[in-house]
Amino acid sequence: MTADDAWALQPYQRGEGGCYLEHIRAGVRWTAEDGHRWLVFSGGDTHREYPTRSEAESYRQVAEAQGWWHCREVAARTLTETFARDSYENLRFGLWRFYDALGAWPAEVFVVGWAFKQQRFQWHAAALGWPAERFHYIGVNDPPDLAAAQAGESQALRDFLADPHGRQGRLAAKRHARNPFGHQPPAHWQSTLPR
Repeated sequence: MTADDAWALQPYQRGEGGCYLEHIRAGVRWTAEDGHRWLVFSGGDTHREYPTRSEAESYRQVAEAQGWWHCREVAARTLTETFARDSYENLRFGLWRFYDALGAWPAEVFVVGWAFKQQRFQWHAAALGWPAERFHYIGVNDPPDLAAAQAGESQALRDFLADPHGRQGRLAAKRHARNPFGHQPPAHWQSTLPR
């Protein structure tokens, strides 16, 4: 059994299972370092062949299966956001999920993920009007085929530069394809983030 066997991976994601495990562990441990931090797992029901669990819920399930890496207290400070279909929505909807649950915006945001996606998330934060000094990116690792990932990332960056909120063209088509069940977030999550 390989680290990939526990994941529903697309062909281009082969070899990345262990990397995702590291992302989850890093998020849990980062949250555990400060009792005021909250962890938000973000990701929707993006594949028709897996209708019973969102990406966010599967991440939480992995953390639970790992015993929260001896940081069980983090479970009580973990939220799941189950509508996001891409990185922009991971950040936007994750912020709204936090706000709806706690009644305030976070003092700071730390995003944990692929090292090569740092610039993309910084652009998303800027597009949302989130203050740069309150946004931090923790790049945990890179996929085994970094060259292929960077080629795809170059296209994604061009697309988001032309369409920061991803409402048209290729980005909108990708979101549509990654929402096979037609789930919609609360309407207010589409509004501007209050200051």
